[in-house]
Amino acid sequence: MSLVFQQLLTEAIGDASYLVGDDSAQVCAVIDPQVDVARYIDAAREQGLAIRYVIQTHTHEDFVSGACALAARVPGSQLCVSGHAQGDYGFEHRPLRDQDELVLGSVRLRVRHTPGHTPEHIALVLSKSGDEPPFAVLSGGALLVGAAGRTDLLGPEQVDELTRQQFESLRRVFMQLPDGVLVYPTHVHGSPCGAAIGDRPTSSIAQEKASNEHLRQPDEASFRRVALSGLPPKPSYYPRLKDTNTAGPEVAVPQPVAALPPREFAKAAESPDVVVIDTRQMLAFGGGHVPKALNFGAAGHLAIQAGWMLDPGRPLLLVLEKDAQLEAVLAELARTGLTRVAGYLAGGMSAWQNEGLALQALQQLHVRDLAQVIERGTHPLTVVDVRAPHEWQEGHVPGATHIFLPELPDALPRLDKHAPVAVYCDSGYRASIAASLLQAQGYDVRNVPGSWQAWRACGLPVASD
Repeated sequence: MSLVFQQLLTEAIGDASYLVGDDSAQVCAVIDPQVDVARYIDAAREQGLAIRYVIQTHTHEDFVSGACALAARVPGSQLCVSGHAQGDYGFEHRPLRDQDELVLGSVRLRVRHTPGHTPEHIALVLSKSGDEPPFAVLSGGALLVGAAGRTDLLGPEQVDELTRQQFESLRRVFMQLPDGVLVYPTHVHGSPCGAAIGDRPTSSIAQEKASNEHLRQPDEASFRRVALSGLPPKPSYYPRLKDTNTAGPEVAVPQPVAALPPREFAKAAESPDVVVIDTRQMLAFGGGHVPKALNFGAAGHLAIQAGWMLDPGRPLLLVLEKDAQLEAVLAELARTGLTRVAGYLAGGMSAWQNEGLALQALQQLHVRDLAQVIERGTHPLTVVDVRAPHEWQEGHVPGATHIFLPELPDALPRLDKHAPVAVYCDSGYRASIAASLLQAQGYDVRNVPGSWQAWRACGLPVASD
């Protein structure tokens, strides 16, 4: 037997999928697949393996699951989900219950019911056939690197019971595993599904026992304090994606996205329902863009930020750095359910400018220039910090106003349209989203590239509340 084990990271949303198999038996399972399912089919094919099982550890809220689509693409595969769910799934599946086993040649996946992050949550303990001890656990959203899956996602009416269950699951299942067992979670660094998740994509039981505060608490009360503190804001799309994944995402044949010449693109952009999304880097966007476009850069957390800020019912028009990026950008948008893409600008901004169409620029304000304006106090300038609340509390630009980015559309009345605005975040990525939104609404706005990182690097004053 030769074990096949592959971790497939989707770093932009902080998640990992897994391919586990036995190349002598030529079979494998895929665990927690993303919506771009071709990469799992390709990975299995490269190893000479047939996908026998497609498994979900829990009903995901942070991304559109690819489990239904993958199972539909692979004849003969079984779609397996927890048999401990509180309600019904809207798709055919094989229910998995505690202590069930799935066999892949000489590899065994033992199911453990580990409620807490969600009520139905399961983990998979991996071992070789026979009496050998386990060598790994696919911990889903239960045990994370340096953290545990948050227990507040289903609302205040369930948080007490789920927190109690998480405390019990961590001790009943994970603390009982041998120290040498490797831990492979679904939620990794960058995911909003946990607080302060470590930046390593994997760990071990020994490492987690030694350093994970969730495993070091002596009682349920102290665990509750740790589990419910420091949680990042919950993205607004989570309930929508939970409903989507419970019902089963629509398995549709992808339709080609129209390549629109500049003048056709400009005509389409005139529709009041359409949102123009420019996925280029912030400085390229600042130099010149389609009027009223919003800057969600492809190189950042596109799926999370766009899913949080955009209405999935509105059609999107895309501006790309290169036309060849289309498929990658479509996949990122689809992760959080944004699939109504009406077209993209063929040839990008080069084609647009060569047609002599209107350009809009977004001023980029260096942190030292921002500091001088603040120090002199001769020009009315509103400085807006769009970072998350915990980032603001750790320090901010003196005199700044805090408006968390997803709350900005509802907070526009707080800002004076007749006074200039400068926007910053941690690096400038979220600030450019905010600045583009403000510019589209008619504000006199500047983006601060480098933002808080650049401010600190230049040794500029820091305020704290």
